[in-house]
Parts: sequence; C-alpha cells; structure tokens
Amino acid sequence: TDWTAGWANFDPQNTAYAATTVSVEAGNITTNTTWTKNNVYLLNGWVYVKDGATLTIEAGTVIRGDKTNKGALIIEKGAQLIANGTVAEPIVFTSNQPAGSRSYGDWGGVILCGKAPINPAGGSATIEGGVGSIYGGTDAADNSGSLQYVRIEFPGIAFVTNSEINGLTMGGVGSATTIDNIQVSYSGDDSYEWFGGTVNAKHLIAFRGWDDDFDTDFGYSGMVQYAVSL
Repeated sequence: TDWTAGWANFDPQNTAYAATTVSVEAGNITTNTTWTKNNVYLLNGWVYVKDGATLTIEAGTVIRGDKTNKGALIIEKGAQLIANGTVAEPIVFTSNQPAGSRSYGDWGGVILCGKAPINPAGGSATIEGGVGSIYGGTDAADNSGSLQYVRIEFPGIAFVTNSEINGLTMGGVGSATTIDNIQVSYSGDDSYEWFGGTVNAKHLIAFRGWDDDFDTDFGYSGMVQYAVSL
C-alpha cells in the first residue's frame, strides 16, 4: 500500500498556491482560534499559541510563511495544535514565494513544546531556534494536539549557530499527541527533530532535506513507524 498517495507532494517547487488573504502577525494567540480553508494564512513572524489556548486548522487549509520575517508557528507548553487534514484535503504549510522561486529556509517551521520528560539537568530546557519557549516536565502522557495529513514545505532556518528551527521540532512532546502522515520537504535544517518526549509518530516523509532527516536528542523515548527519507 502506498500510504503517500493522494496527500504527499514531491514537486512543491512548482505547485501553485493561492495568494494569502489573512496575515497573522507576530505575537501571541491566547484564546481558542480556528483557521479555515476558505482563507490562505500568512505567518508574518513568530506566532505563539500560549498555554491554555488551542489552535484548530481545518482540513485543506494553506498557511504560507513570510520569507523576510521568517514566519514560524510555536505551540507552547499547555497549548495545543489540532491540524487534522485528510488524504483529499491535506493541511499545507509552505513558502510565500512564487512557484519556481522557493528554496530551503524560506520560513521558520512548526514547533511543538510539551510537558513530557527530557533528560537535561532539571528536566526542562529552552527549545532551539531562538524563539525562547520552554519545554519538558514530568507528564509522559501530555497532549500537544494532533497533526495528521500535514505537509511542511521549505522551512528550516538557523537564527543562531547550532540553534535552528527545523521543519517539525518536537520538544518534550507527550504520548497523547498524534503525529501521523506528515511530509517535510526542502527543510533548510533537520526535517524532524525530537528533543526528549514520548510521542509516537507514524508515516513520516523527509523529502530533500538539507541536514538530518530524523534527529533525536535529550532522551527521546517514543516510537517511529513507517518513515522514509529521500
């Protein structure tokens, strides 16, 4: 069975995406918020979903990251991201550059921070990438939400040496979180990186990444099944 069929994209450079209609400015999301597929969203800087808030993204929604401000989406400890696409309507995070002009590191990426155990002294740390968010804790079953049928294209940027935003960064993410059917393409740093945590993941595609396809640190103890890198 080709589990990539219908939702994965192996030519994102030449895919036509609609122009953005809603600009999400750098700052904080502090209340439950829904992004709908009738809009195309621009991440215009670092957007933080704060403790207690849930960001829900409808299937079929396109989110484009600003190149100048290196847009990124950061889900902090105690917050959740519910991004459940489908085979027919995946959720797409991609570059805001036009087709033919997209490249590695056009925008930041997606960061999930949770309360699951990590192994540095003290049990907590600041997530790499320069965004300043803290992760780690004692709740192995913590829930940072659900990502299913999601594509993340042209992310990954080093803001400071040896501290990069990856395509999908998971810091202390707990086992109640769902990570399934994800494709990270043309990441300027790692496609996927786990910093500790206990989250399990299935059906992962790392496509044409610049650095590591799958990287683990700080005592990651989850399981990954069905993962392919090209």
